[in-house]
Amino acid sequence: MAPEELMDSVTRAFGKADLRPLFESLHHEVVWTSASGLNGPFRFSGQYHSVVGVQEVLSKLFTRYVFKRLDAREIVAKGDTVWGLFDAEVDCLPLDGSSLPPRRIPFEMAVRWRLKDGKIIEHRAFFDTASFLAKQNATLGAA
Repeated sequence: MAPEELMDSVTRAFGKADLRPLFESLHHEVVWTSASGLNGPFRFSGQYHSVVGVQEVLSKLFTRYVFKRLDAREIVAKGDTVWGLFDAEVDCLPLDGSSLPPRRIPFEMAVRWRLKDGKIIEHRAFFDTASFLAKQNATLGAA
């Protein structure tokens, strides 16, 4: 599968809460860097290694955020590197266990993958964390 097709199919499924294509596409030595690197403002910030590490970061992510949309605006590849620009929306759940309903937060996200043997060996996602946190704090409180 071409790198652009891989990213398109995996992210389309991810936006519908189907993680099977993602896990089938991960290299066993994958390195997943999330939310502004090691000291980012989110509980899922950091670098995670192996498929088990990806399971860990996604479990942290999904305790607070539920993806509702992840639509590709553009996907381009050169060799084993593929970039995508996405329109995303998540429902943000309150941390305090209150009965407040989740609030939808739209944002733009870029994703870079490096592939090895047709599998994702490196993942990095980029988004405007300050803008995201401002939208989140205006509705539900801190990250």
